[in-house]
Amino acid sequence: MKNALGLSLGICGAVWTFLALGVLEGYALVWGGFIAWGCYFTNGKGTDNLQKTIVATIYGAVLAGVAVVIMGAISAYTGSLAAPIAVGITVWGLTALAGNKMFANIPANVFGYAGTFGLILMTSNMEVTSLDLYNPVLLMSVSFILGSIAGMISEKVADAIS
Repeated sequence: MKNALGLSLGICGAVWTFLALGVLEGYALVWGGFIAWGCYFTNGKGTDNLQKTIVATIYGAVLAGVAVVIMGAISAYTGSLAAPIAVGITVWGLTALAGNKMFANIPANVFGYAGTFGLILMTSNMEVTSLDLYNPVLLMSVSFILGSIAGMISEKVADAIS
C-alpha cells in the first residue's frame, strides 16, 4: 500500500502543483493545499475525514485572522506585546472547541492557523477584513479546501492502484 500511496501522491502532487500554478493561480496557493493535504492524512479516511479536515484548517485560518484584528485593536495600549497577547488568546482558541468532533483535529487547527498567520506575516498588501482573495483567511481557506480534496483523491487513487 505504501508504494501505491507514494505513486499516487507523486502523480496527484504534480497535478495539484500544475493547477495551482496555472488555472488556479491567484485563487489557491500550492503550499496551502499541501498543508491541508497532509492534515487530511492525520484524521483517517473518507468523506467524514474530508469534512473534518476542511473545518479544522479553516477554523485555524479564521483564528489567525482574529489574531490580526486583536493586534490592531490593542497595539496602541500594549505596544510590542500586542502580537504575543493576540496569539496567546487565539492559539488557546484552537483547542477551545476540541470537544466538538468537527474541531477535534488539533494538528489541523494549528496547521491552518500557522499557514495563514505565516502568509499574513509575509505579505503587506493583504487585508483580513476584505471580501476577496486579498484576504489571507479566504485565500488560505480556498487552498485548504482544494488541498483536502486532493488528499482524498490521492487516497482513492492509491486504493485503486494497490
